[in-house]
Amino acid sequence: MTKRIRQATQEDIYKVIGFLVKAGLSTEGVKGTIDCFLVVEDEDENLIGTLGIEMRGTTGLLRSLVVTPQFDSEEIFTLFQEIFKLAKSKELTQLYLITNRKASLNFFEVLGFQQEPQSFVDELKDFVHAKHLSTVDNLLTMSLQL
Repeated sequence: MTKRIRQATQEDIYKVIGFLVKAGLSTEGVKGTIDCFLVVEDEDENLIGTLGIEMRGTTGLLRSLVVTPQFDSEEIFTLFQEIFKLAKSKELTQLYLITNRKASLNFFEVLGFQQEPQSFVDELKDFVHAKHLSTVDNLLTMSLQL
């Protein structure tokens, strides 16, 4: 099955929002930042994955990673490589992620992320996505210098 990763456009807004709602994730802020999202489509142009960035200045926070079961680890790795390219094109210098899944720590470390000593860092206090996650237990914050 051929998959295509591309930067989302205005035409993708409702497709991305529907995909995130189906996955049970927040869609707040998606409309205004759709150009900071990547979409993954199959050969029939069905949305099968997404990953976005919420930005404040030169700092970004990864959000909305959703992939269907068809993805393998190599494809997820490629998706992250593409989001790093997008972040650099947006002139970001620092990229964060917040997770409560300790099982994914090794994967993020392979990508170059380092765990932050605090579960919630001050640089993220104004990020909408971080505020949504602030009530979740066992959060870990990781960062990557771009």
